Amino acid sequence: MEAAVIQRQYDEVISLQYDQDPQDTTANSLERALDHISEHGLLNGGQPHLRVLDVGMGTGMFLERLRLRSERRIEPFGLDISARMAAIARSKLPDLTVAIDDGANLGRHFNNEQFDLAASHFVTGFVPLEKLASEIFNKLAPGGYWSYVGGTMRGYRELQRRAANPLLKLFFGGRTPTLQGMIAPADLVEVEQRLRAAGFEIVRSETWEPELHFPDFDRFIEY
Repeated sequence: MEAAVIQRQYDEVISLQYDQDPQDTTANSLERALDHISEHGLLNGGQPHLRVLDVGMGTGMFLERLRLRSERRIEPFGLDISARMAAIARSKLPDLTVAIDDGANLGRHFNNEQFDLAASHFVTGFVPLEKLASEIFNKLAPGGYWSYVGGTMRGYRELQRRAANPLLKLFFGGRTPTLQGMIAPADLVEVEQRLRAAGFEIVRSETWEPELHFPDFDRFIEY
């Protein structure tokens, strides 16, 4: 999918409802990432300011939650393809330094900065992991961490299999949804291989499937 099309969708549609987060799937994923970050002492007090870069920051949900959890002062930076999403993020974090661009162009921005923590959550369906990994590696200060959360083709194919249910297909014109050019890595093994190839040491990795609960079929279709 072209960047201009993605940008228009986020500006005109997704930005208006992103923070509603049905089923708390985004919030729960980010809280899990924050737990992992906290385990390594990055949020403990008595340390210098934590310089954080969020690639694909959206409405600033992660940075906002990070600031609430951290005993250290947070210096937030972010990149997002959507100016409207970035405006919402700025309303939550007035000191946020922002660049508006496709995540694939990260190398064009923040070239005089080094970060203690980089984050990219739900970005690698659109930006190749190997490109993103090398760009983020170059932005990190020595000993810096990268919080990576992303889907894999294995997970998307399971969703597609479930969506092929004949009853669901009736609601979508008899068609089964396609992956529409998704470029996510195949599975956790490939993720780890790509990260190591970019120079990262992996300190924690896992696969996680959020639990979804719907009181009725109408709520499921709405989701």
